[in-house]
Amino acid sequence: MAANVIPMVGFAWFARRSAQQNDERNRALEETREANRRLEATLAENAALHEQLLAQAREAGVHDERERMAREIHDTLAQGLTGIITQLHAAEHAADDPAAWRRHIEAATTLAKESLTEARRSVHALRPEPLQTARLSEALVNVAERWSSLHEVPVQVTTTGAARPMRPEVEVALLRTAQEALTNVAKHARATRVGVTLSYMEHQVALDVRDDGTGFDPARIHDNVTNDPSEDRGGFGLIAMRQRIEGLSGTLQVESEPGAGTGISACVPAEPAEVPA
Repeated sequence: MAANVIPMVGFAWFARRSAQQNDERNRALEETREANRRLEATLAENAALHEQLLAQAREAGVHDERERMAREIHDTLAQGLTGIITQLHAAEHAADDPAAWRRHIEAATTLAKESLTEARRSVHALRPEPLQTARLSEALVNVAERWSSLHEVPVQVTTTGAARPMRPEVEVALLRTAQEALTNVAKHARATRVGVTLSYMEHQVALDVRDDGTGFDPARIHDNVTNDPSEDRGGFGLIAMRQRIEGLSGTLQVESEPGAGTGISACVPAEPAEVPA
């Protein structure tokens, strides 16, 4: 009996042990299958989120490109057409003076050519023509002189601090801001003099454009935003300026009141331009 019982007990113990191991393997396999199912669900959710993020990125890119093109169109075509219309109106009033008539027509032709050139540069995302061969301070002087000769309003351009090259997007934003501010002066201010100040500071660069014109109420500027450049009261122009400056982590301030002139101040971080190796 002992010879029979002992092997039977040993066989039963091994059989029980094998059954326990099989149960443990089955539980492990079930847990693995459950983990795989959860992993597949997580991967599917991540894929859906990835597609959603890609769609949002594409929409954001399209929106940013539309805003960029809107600013470029306003800063080139709209400003140029406004100047052309102004010169043509002046030519109509000078019909009895052939020399003045010819001067205004030539100015309109020059503006049309410059606007076409700037539009082509904007399409190809190139730097504005005044910045191709000059620093920002020199480009501002050139822009102010041309504007002054067209509108017969004296402009004083002052540069403070040590002029140094900035990143291209910083120089373009400040130049466009100055151009838009001068365009608004010509359209609305009826000013007798304008001052443009470019200030290079240690960590910032600032641009100030001030005139002694009629001024306006900045709180009401949003009521005058329109899609027609001939009816624009500076609303979209100010919005475009603000978008450019704030897109560079800068600030734009507008100070004005009826009868007291207007001052526009733009300030951006003064990050130096990268020097090629």
